Amino acid sequence: MPRPKQTEEERDVMRERILDAAYDLLMEQGMDALTTRVIAERLGVSHMVLYTYFENHDALVQALRARLREEREASRAEALRQAENGDVVAVMRDSLARYTQSAKEHPKMYTFMWVQPIACDQTCPEPHRPFQGNVRHLAQLAQLGMERGVFAQRDPTLAAAAVFAIVQAPLLLYLNGRLNDEELRDQLSVEALEAAMGYLMRNS
Repeated sequence: MPRPKQTEEERDVMRERILDAAYDLLMEQGMDALTTRVIAERLGVSHMVLYTYFENHDALVQALRARLREEREASRAEALRQAENGDVVAVMRDSLARYTQSAKEHPKMYTFMWVQPIACDQTCPEPHRPFQGNVRHLAQLAQLGMERGVFAQRDPTLAAAAVFAIVQAPLLLYLNGRLNDEELRDQLSVEALEAAMGYLMRNS
């Protein structure tokens, strides 16, 4: 007897379950774990079931990327709203500090995003998009701070890229194996955050 046809709502629910499982695996084990078989095992279904909801593995990964992108954009929009209505210095500091928090809480995901070499293929048509998105968000905050006179006048995009690089340095050194002292990583991260904020606020 054939299975009853799913409603569109039921299909959407299952698609979200699949993406939830893929997201959890990405956070826990990194990009290498995102195979259809491993995702299906997490859900307790045959891996062939996934192809009912996604055309292929690449389509699943693209859908996951789209979801992550939407979440990041929503978070950035909220941070910008807080900066526009409140203390832009505090929002900038919090935005920069989140990189350290993310690297400590989700090192596999952070390594995938910022440490692994970029290979441009069908699943990554715009390999620099995460960098561009982060710098664009920080540039918006920098521009707002300059307009209010709390940040030094500089090119906002260059300033954003500079502070992004400053706070990332200890994390990249630790996650790529050049720095193996966790306590030193944390100390350097604190110093890097202070250096980034000092750079933004220093007139030169």
